[in-house]
Amino acid sequence: MKNTKGEINQLVKDVRCLKLFVRKIRLIFLGNFKHCRVRIMSMGTDGGAGNANPNVSPDGTSHPTSATQFQAYYPTQTPTSTFSDKLGEITGHPLSKQVVDFVKQKNIMYAIAVGALLVSAVVIIFMIPQSTEPIEGTWLKSDGQELEFESNGDFSNEIYPGSTWSIDGDILTMFSTVQVIENQQSYTTIIVQTVEISFTDDEQAMWWIWNSVTIDDEEQELAENSCSLLLKTSTAKNSFEYGINAPKYESDKPSLCQ
Repeated sequence: MKNTKGEINQLVKDVRCLKLFVRKIRLIFLGNFKHCRVRIMSMGTDGGAGNANPNVSPDGTSHPTSATQFQAYYPTQTPTSTFSDKLGEITGHPLSKQVVDFVKQKNIMYAIAVGALLVSAVVIIFMIPQSTEPIEGTWLKSDGQELEFESNGDFSNEIYPGSTWSIDGDILTMFSTVQVIENQQSYTTIIVQTVEISFTDDEQAMWWIWNSVTIDDEEQELAENSCSLLLKTSTAKNSFEYGINAPKYESDKPSLCQ
């Protein structure tokens, strides 16, 4: 009876030890599962002779091991997308390429439009005539004499070449240097003429009121209320046309010429 009780106690101890052993084996197995899997896969791919391949039974029958039989011990891992991956997907999308092509075409069109506007602006600027004095041009007197006032200040009256002109308000000054030959001798004479000018509304006629004429600083005597009407050659090219068009400007005659 004592022996039987002792055997039972020993059996209980052995069972406890066996449980502890199984628990340790299980922990070791779960903790080192990755290493075990690597070893099992390497053994399955090993080309050595003998029974190194555990998938082959002693009778030579092959039992392939499923690659997913241990997946139950691993958590399911979902691959995460990075920002660069998302950006690559967006830029590689056909719609993105269409948008980029559209923007490039628009930029080219805008550049062409801006260039055309700049060219047009330059052309318009050059087409705008520069501001000129109304007196610039060629004028005709009643006796048929032509007077030409150039924009650079040169003046020609068919008598005194190399003359100049200037305007200060409504006062016109004409400066002439004349070579005079008298008694077989040549000398230079300076003639300065000043007139008060008045233009008609269409700037095609100009009234002169003589103020002074000096020759070598010696003032000459003038007739009282000495006035002259000059017409632009665009209105009267000769004395005949002058006689036809001059009466139209009699109403614009200054009071000093009455």
